[in-house]
Amino acid sequence: MEGKKLLAMKINIKNLNKNYRGGIRALKDINLEVESGVFGLLGPNGAGKTTLMRILVTLMKPTEGQVTIDNMNLQKNRAKIRAMTGYLPQGFSMFSRLRTWEFLDYSARLAGLNQGSPRKNAVEEMLETLGLFEARDRQANKLSGGMKRRLGIGQALIGDPKILIVDEQTTGLDPEERLKFRNLLADMSRKDIIIILSTHIVGDILSSCTRMSLLNKGEVVFYGPPDSLVEQARGHTWLIKATDSELDKIKDTCTIISTVPSKEGWDVQVVSENLDGHQGTPIEPNLEHAYVYFLENKLGNSIDANELEM
Repeated sequence: MEGKKLLAMKINIKNLNKNYRGGIRALKDINLEVESGVFGLLGPNGAGKTTLMRILVTLMKPTEGQVTIDNMNLQKNRAKIRAMTGYLPQGFSMFSRLRTWEFLDYSARLAGLNQGSPRKNAVEEMLETLGLFEARDRQANKLSGGMKRRLGIGQALIGDPKILIVDEQTTGLDPEERLKFRNLLADMSRKDIIIILSTHIVGDILSSCTRMSLLNKGEVVFYGPPDSLVEQARGHTWLIKATDSELDKIKDTCTIISTVPSKEGWDVQVVSENLDGHQGTPIEPNLEHAYVYFLENKLGNSIDANELEM
């Protein structure tokens, strides 16, 4: 085997569809290729992200299409693929009577770590990694929101999975916990595993992923590195210095990204095809600008301000 390069693990998704009763199409001809590293799945609420995640972790069957993971057909190798996959769903919850270490110990048993000493070592190591060692004897359901989310990652990682899928990883966390969570995922990404982050929060993708896909109404509308999406907003991002009365007019004609108080009134960042008579200075676009520009100007969506958390 010496001298041969091992092939990296890969997920191939071809012509994937998911239909619900009443003619609802949650996924429409999804085609994606995901390799080792961190892959971001970005899109507004209701775009189909969670449906896709549930299919990948074998909790839901597609209506049509094929998924292969490490050259194994997902439908024909469900048990084997499930055993190599860690999953943190958006609505993750814990058994109320278990202490933190007991919950990880239980998760380790489910992951196949049946021998006492190796399992104990794995639990202790995970508690240290997660920064939860001091809370090891606290009831899991009484942890802070950030600690619960980290414990959720722990249960997904305790079996040393080859694939980690995290759905809406930082929703509801305060800025400090969100930063800790992102740093934890960054450390994990150094290993030879696939990490898929599904989110509607732009900052989660900006800080973690080198490749991404943008879903909208069940369809893939962008696939590639984040920088390529940013390029599409170039020439359409502006800084406008506005008074209070001018700010109201800007809201009617441009999409506002941010407003910051200044001596003259407001420094307003906008994305727009043109300024419609407003005086502004071109600025360098970032992923936040690009996300809004693409969805609103290319696809005709309306963006909720909550989707722009960084």
